[in-house]
Amino acid sequence: MEVELLAPAGSWEAMEGAIGAGADAVYAGGALFGARAYAENFSVDELCRAIDHVHIRKRKLYLTVNTLLKNREISERLDEYLLPMYRQGLDGVIVQDLGVFSHIRERFPDLPLHASTQMAVTGVSGAKMLEEAGASRIVAARELSLGELRQIREGTSLEIEIFIHGALCYSYSGRCLFSSMLGGRSGNRGRCAQPCRLPYQAGGRRGCLLSPKDICTLELLPQIIEAGVSSLKIEGRMKQPGYVAGVVSVYRKYLDLPLEEWDPKELKEDKEFLKGLFHRGGFCQGYLREDPGPAMIALQNEKKTGACKVEIRKSKEKIKGYLMLSSHTRAILEVSSGDCRAVVTGKVPERALRQPTARERILEQMCKTGETPFEFEDFCLEMEEGLFIPISQLNDLRREGLCLLEEKLLQRYRRQGGPDVYDRPPQRVGTAKKDVILSASCETLGQWKILEGMDGVKEVFLGIPLFERICRREGGRYFRSLSQRRDWSLAMPHITRHKDLDRLFEDCSQALSYGCKGFLVRDLESFSFLAGNGWSGLCHLDASLYTFNDEAVDFWRRQKVAADMVPLELNQKEIAHRDNSMSSMMVYGYIPLMVSAQCVQKNTGKCDGQSGRLFLKDRYKKGFPVQCCCDLCYNIIYNSLPYGLLGYRDVLLEMGLYRFLLSFTLESPGRTKEVAEAFQKAYIQGQQVSGEFSFTKGHMKRGVE
Repeated sequence: MEVELLAPAGSWEAMEGAIGAGADAVYAGGALFGARAYAENFSVDELCRAIDHVHIRKRKLYLTVNTLLKNREISERLDEYLLPMYRQGLDGVIVQDLGVFSHIRERFPDLPLHASTQMAVTGVSGAKMLEEAGASRIVAARELSLGELRQIREGTSLEIEIFIHGALCYSYSGRCLFSSMLGGRSGNRGRCAQPCRLPYQAGGRRGCLLSPKDICTLELLPQIIEAGVSSLKIEGRMKQPGYVAGVVSVYRKYLDLPLEEWDPKELKEDKEFLKGLFHRGGFCQGYLREDPGPAMIALQNEKKTGACKVEIRKSKEKIKGYLMLSSHTRAILEVSSGDCRAVVTGKVPERALRQPTARERILEQMCKTGETPFEFEDFCLEMEEGLFIPISQLNDLRREGLCLLEEKLLQRYRRQGGPDVYDRPPQRVGTAKKDVILSASCETLGQWKILEGMDGVKEVFLGIPLFERICRREGGRYFRSLSQRRDWSLAMPHITRHKDLDRLFEDCSQALSYGCKGFLVRDLESFSFLAGNGWSGLCHLDASLYTFNDEAVDFWRRQKVAADMVPLELNQKEIAHRDNSMSSMMVYGYIPLMVSAQCVQKNTGKCDGQSGRLFLKDRYKKGFPVQCCCDLCYNIIYNSLPYGLLGYRDVLLEMGLYRFLLSFTLESPGRTKEVAEAFQKAYIQGQQVSGEFSFTKGHMKRGVE
């Protein structure tokens, strides 16, 4: 299996440095739709030049379109943005948004699609789903172990790409709203302000509790490759060119070096060299082999950079040349790169009247490739003695030959056609108003006891741990009896891993036999697992399975889901221009700011394996509740205030919405009752409700850039 070393290209110089140091491919962003909006990035013209630059050198360039897009961005800008690069020969697109994914699959069917790490692909089921949808590669969630990566490789024919060096996010990528909700700078839109790198206090400990160390997997390269990973990705589109070139050079060295020739002392020195380029509190090996814990956290967020200087080397493609000179025929020059050949002819050389042109002089002149992307590794000159050839003719011949070779090399990558960028999709039409449906989700027994008896709440979703607890206490008879009185369903985990699937299958099968009506689905792996068992029509998507645009809505409808959910980062105007005919909307709840494989409790004290709750306090003494979900081994960090749209009923009904969700997570039974009754009055009875409620309206007014 060929293994690709993939490097970041945040600038032209970084791209040159990466290629010169031995990268097989680079990934770059343009002015639009990239997850690093504050990087230097490229214009479309520069990207087209960059595509040619790497192709001449037999490397690849992948474009990042790894943010969530709004309706107008897809309909008015995406095709026009991609078309020049598509025709230039772009090697692939890295995508987060399933609407964008579907759009590119339809409009640019021969353009390879890579599912971004922002999709949080955590297992075989989700990977298979994306493979069937048209992905050629997945960038796996950073939290996966070597064993989980191997399972995906064995269970699909997809290429697997993972991050092997650089910054590590605290949250599962794509599942972080921290920057978005606190300051309006959304990581899902490439504008993360990194509040995770700031100091917090929890469990009597203070420090940068959400700031992971950078990863360095140099020693794990053999195991990573053995697991079936085909693309090794270096993080760093915001980093300096010297950093990129230096990191690439070290990993290139060990990828090319047989394992038996690895020297422990030299390996240690090279790791120190990498630290000298940049590190944050030292290195860790990420989740590939280590358990999550304090060893992975840079508590002081000490960034060290610049101790090692790296010279940027520009790469040139090695070519061969053959020149035949005879007084009986035109000069013939053949230049070649691999199996690509270019042949040009010049004037018939003359017999020298006095001083013939020396063979060495001709060779010297012909091998001057200057600013071209080539250099000769071999040049054969076959010439008749006693000829005179002006230097200008040699220059013209060489220049013409190299230009023709470049043209022929690049022509192999060019594409014709592409979509008509003026072919806009039709506008959505309004939908008829329907009766309001109010549902709720809950995680505790106290919340469930309140919601169980509320007639105005049509359906209640129970978290899996809560369902298991009630089953142990009450047995199946309780739920069968319950099903005669009211609709109830299961709320799936926020993150699902392969080890969880047997348990989920047992719970879901049991629940359906007891009268369960459906599932609230919060991640790709859960959905694809449920769909694989024939239950997609019972799935109600959570807001974390983003439907920012109508193309994403259509994608999920093709999966036969019962309903999608309006994303929490759209504002009122954007929701109004969205197809809401089969959508639900969360109108109350503590918004999850992060879902993490790390554990705040473990990192600040000791993990006792018992699900519990603590608070993170920021430098302004604002408290963020943290729920430790020990049974599934992840943390949820919630916003400090609950989100609530108590007075928005009529506004939302005008947008075509009629299904509304109350999400109960941290509330006491008393608070659950108070909130549920208030929303019943407001949304079911249409009454004006007053009371002591302190809610945030999230992005309803401001939205995200």
